Amino acid sequence: MSHLSVFGDRCRVVGRVAVLAGRVCGQRYLKSALGLYVLWRNQFGSTLSRSNASCAVAPFDDKTRLSLSPGFPTAAPGTTGVQFTAVGVTSISGFGGMPLGTTSQDLTHQVTWTSSAPTVATIDSSGLVTTHTSGQTTITASYQSASAMTTLFVGNFPQFVSTGVMTIARQGATATLLNSGKVLVAGGETPGGETASAEVYDPSSGTFSSVGNMTISRAGARATLLNNGKVLILGGTNSIGLVGLTSAELYDPSTGTFSATGSMAVGRNGHTATLLSNGKVLVAGGAAPAGETASAEVYDPSTGTFSVTGSMTVGRYVHTATLLKNGTVLIAGGVNPAGAASAEIYDPSTGTFSATGNPTIFRYQHTATLLNTGGVLLIGGITEHSQDTSSAELYDPASGTFSATGSMLISRAEHTAALLNDGEVLVAGGSLGYNVAELYDPTSGQFTVNGSLVNPRLQHTATRLINGTILLAGGFVFLSSQESLTASAELYQPSSLIPAGLVSIAVTPANPSIAVGTSQSMIANGTLSDGSVQRLASVTWSSSNAAIASISNDASNSGVAFGITAGTTTITATAGSVSGSATLSAQ
Repeated sequence: MSHLSVFGDRCRVVGRVAVLAGRVCGQRYLKSALGLYVLWRNQFGSTLSRSNASCAVAPFDDKTRLSLSPGFPTAAPGTTGVQFTAVGVTSISGFGGMPLGTTSQDLTHQVTWTSSAPTVATIDSSGLVTTHTSGQTTITASYQSASAMTTLFVGNFPQFVSTGVMTIARQGATATLLNSGKVLVAGGETPGGETASAEVYDPSSGTFSSVGNMTISRAGARATLLNNGKVLILGGTNSIGLVGLTSAELYDPSTGTFSATGSMAVGRNGHTATLLSNGKVLVAGGAAPAGETASAEVYDPSTGTFSVTGSMTVGRYVHTATLLKNGTVLIAGGVNPAGAASAEIYDPSTGTFSATGNPTIFRYQHTATLLNTGGVLLIGGITEHSQDTSSAELYDPASGTFSATGSMLISRAEHTAALLNDGEVLVAGGSLGYNVAELYDPTSGQFTVNGSLVNPRLQHTATRLINGTILLAGGFVFLSSQESLTASAELYQPSSLIPAGLVSIAVTPANPSIAVGTSQSMIANGTLSDGSVQRLASVTWSSSNAAIASISNDASNSGVAFGITAGTTTITATAGSVSGSATLSAQ
């Protein structure tokens, strides 16, 4: 028996070399030169067990499991077009009944289809749905003694639409909104393995085009937009053994090329990288050769070097890191040796970590989003029972505590969460390929159904563009219950760009002056109809003269102006039709 650590679908095997073979019903199956393995997870890591036995395929009988797709779709009233498929999945077993995989058969035309609310929608014998009125209905497929069900939501939901296709299918890539408004997608896992390739998405044309390659292939890396407009990409893996990389590199948008920069002290995968208020980058945790690491280091763009900083209170990987409005960093969740729910705060002024309140549950492969309120929303992930969760919780920096908030409709991990211009959070993809997207409303603390993805996907990227739309790209997609890499991309257009009750925006500092080659963090304070003021994280920034000073909008770095040449420019923060501005001088 061997032990390994898992980040998404990537594994680091201690003592054995393994690569991913597939995934069935939430279990991950791996293969290696030493035989066929089955993987299961617990809060302390993961275990890999080997079998050399021949496989036996069970007949389609009362043990057959049905799988339906699409999962949790949406449709407009009075339409026909949602086509359900039913696949019978039967286990492949080896010595001692060990599960080694599955075989499948299309049973769409053999099952019996029913709708629990025929006034909302009906379904014919081929699985084709006709919708009637807004509401929801349970769609059930029955075959002999097996059955499966999902929920169909009928209403006038916002739509996801396809956009250009990437030059190559990839998952585990990075996606960074450049100051030009284009999106850099770099690295990841492709059908041929980890890649050094990179490409740029142009929203004006809706197309992807190749740029220079990275210095090395890497998947699972972290990317941070620096104040000077370059992108720092670090860590990840490019080996079958999935050992974390120490190397880092910079992408220069002006040349479209990558160049090496200083290396980290520790190879990392499943780590975090957070731009600090001083322009440096905090790199924390991850899976290192010796296991989960508590070590952290800081990258200084002015010198191109990393230096060791204080260590976390516990080693962890596949956790989250969020820059709070006071300049400290919240580290939350992740796999750790104790398998416990924990969080901590990094203080850049002292270079130290200290414990804060614990999350309500242990979770990893979740998302963390800074809200306009200043709180941090943790969504989904995997719990100590190796189950995806629908739960969500809020961290309050003022009290240093977590509290539960509304739960999602479905359980998710390996999903994305994007802050919209109106302050709500779009949750898309993840888990077993659900189509339905959900929207979290910070005012009510509830999630609601919000349309269907063009392709159910996980381990993809989500980027808010300058115009407020969300770009979802790559990842794994599920078609007929089969998982495959995709080069497809799609766009989500929010129905509103204005936070509820927003009256005005004031930008501070009002008339900053900076030296060319230096930066200035800008703040957008929104006044609401009740008289309260929020520091808005959801605005879109613009510069009236980008040749004088640029302004950042990426989730990793938003609202930082950088002086390029001497002159003056107007810096504007916008949320829909509400905006505020300040005049910046570069000298």
